[in-house]
Amino acid sequence: MKTDSSVLSNNHYILTFGYGNRKNYEMFLCYLQKYDVKCVVDVRISPRAWTRRWYGEQIKELCFSNNIKYISTTSLGNISGKENWIPPNQEEADAALNKVAEIAQGGTILLLCAEMDHHRCHRVDVANELEKLVSLPVKHLD
Repeated sequence: MKTDSSVLSNNHYILTFGYGNRKNYEMFLCYLQKYDVKCVVDVRISPRAWTRRWYGEQIKELCFSNNIKYISTTSLGNISGKENWIPPNQEEADAALNKVAEIAQGGTILLLCAEMDHHRCHRVDVANELEKLVSLPVKHLD
């Protein structure tokens, strides 16, 4: 009989995760393993944080050490200053969505942003656009 984690690893998802004020990677790593994430897609307009731990280069190294691809897609960032998504350049955002959609067809992806509460983050809109392109379920992680 399969356990929940083995069932999850056989399905592909579009996951979203906001690191918020987390002091370590514990929850992030747990989700990467639980859902067998193949690629972390950083959707911050600037892959920086209050703490260097969440800088893009540190996340890239962490992912690499866990055999997970990392890409920073600043064109999927948000210039609205609110949860509604307004990309810096719509053409570049559309191209990035198509690129990420291709990656998502190969396995679960995780959209990473700073805002912990997905109700207050543009990554929900990005995930919904990806869902239209690849017909994968979206799951927002705490």
